[in-house]
Amino acid sequence: MSGVLTVRPFRLDDLDAAARFCDAARALDGAVEPFGQRLGVIATGSRADLALWRVAAGEDGGLYGLAFCARRDARTQPVFDFYAAVHPSQRRQGLGRALSEPAVTSGATLRVRVRDDAPTGRAFAKALGFVETGAQLSLQWLSGKLEVPALPALRLRRATARDEPVLQKLSNDAWAESADLLSRPDEIAQIFGEQGRLLLLAESDGKSMGYLSAVQLGKTLGIEEVAVLPAFRRMGIGRALVVRALSETPAAVLSVAESNVPARALYRSLGFRQISRRVVLELRRG
Repeated sequence: MSGVLTVRPFRLDDLDAAARFCDAARALDGAVEPFGQRLGVIATGSRADLALWRVAAGEDGGLYGLAFCARRDARTQPVFDFYAAVHPSQRRQGLGRALSEPAVTSGATLRVRVRDDAPTGRAFAKALGFVETGAQLSLQWLSGKLEVPALPALRLRRATARDEPVLQKLSNDAWAESADLLSRPDEIAQIFGEQGRLLLLAESDGKSMGYLSAVQLGKTLGIEEVAVLPAFRRMGIGRALVVRALSETPAAVLSVAESNVPARALYRSLGFRQISRRVVLELRRG
C-alpha cells in the first residue's frame, strides 16, 4: 500500500475488510490468529465493547491493523480477552501501541494469548504491562480408531434452532463457576446460522446434560466448546460428545488450558497431540 494510515474506531461495516486483513496478514505471518471467521459474531454480541476497538485504515480503503476485545465474564471488575494485530509490512512504527491504547487505558483487566514461538508478540505485550499467568495448549487429532463409550441411556443429537433456549441455559449453568465462559446467549443464537457449524446436544431421560460446539475449517473440525453440567461430569458425557464429533471428520483441533489436567488426559486418551502452546498474559487493574 501507499499513503497514510489512520487509527480510528472500528465500525461494523469494517467486518469484510477485517476478514481480508486477517487472511493477508496470516499468509505472511502464521502467528496471526484466524480471527476473521468469528469476528462478526464477537462484534455484534453482548461481549463486545466497540468503544475499545480500533483499526488502522489505509487511504486505499484497506485495513492494516486491528485491536479488539471481548468481555470474558460478568464480574464487577471488567475482564476482557484482548487481541491486536498489525500487517507485517507496517510493524515497528508504533501502530500496535496506538491500536491498543483505548483498551490498555480503559481500566479493565485484559488477557492475551501469544504463541510460544512468537517472542516479538510476547515482548510487545510485556511492553504494554502484561505479565504471564498461564498457558493454553493447541491440540490436534488425525483420524484413528475411536472407542465409543458404553452409555446406553445417553442420547446425542444435532441441536436445531428450536434448542436455542436449552443451549443458552446449558451455557450459563455449565460455566457459572468458571472464568472461562465462552458463549453468551446472543452468540449461541447467531451460531445456528453459521455455515459448517456443528452443535451436539447430550440428553438423558429428557434432561439436557451438555453440548459440543464446533466449526468446520476446511477438512478440519475446530472444536470450540465441550460443556457438561457440573452434576453430570466425570460420567463420560464429554468423551461421548467428542467421540461423536470426531466420527464425522478426518481431523480436529481444539484448545485447552495447560492447568486443566482432567481435560488434557481425556484428549490425550482420544489421540490428540499438542501442536503449539500459547502463553497467557494479563494486564490487571485494581
